[in-house]
Amino acid sequence: MSNYTIEKIENGIATIRYPDQSWAEVVLTADMTEADLDQQAWNFRPKTGEAPAFVSVGATRTAAEKPQETVEEPVVPEWLQNREDAYGNVSAQIEYITENGLEAWQAHVAEIKAQYPKE
Repeated sequence: MSNYTIEKIENGIATIRYPDQSWAEVVLTADMTEADLDQQAWNFRPKTGEAPAFVSVGATRTAAEKPQETVEEPVVPEWLQNREDAYGNVSAQIEYITENGLEAWQAHVAEIKAQYPKE
């Protein structure tokens, strides 16, 4: 929670002041709620932190987008991919069971597993 005072409103912009005398300008909209205004004030509230070693007054840096982390897709073993392809989608499996019975499906699965054994 951070207290603030609305000092002025001009051209749809509210100037708000915080207890430490810092201030922010918040763009107002006709459909804004009190909660929206409080959220904006919260976003601009005074913040404290600790500077990392690479940050110093007078340092010149270049703004850049942070590289996106890549998530490697898990490697699916070939035997497993072959089995999944042979089983078919869930609808096809249910249809097979419905038309041929569960025992026939179990036999079919055993054949697929024998054809594509774990490596």
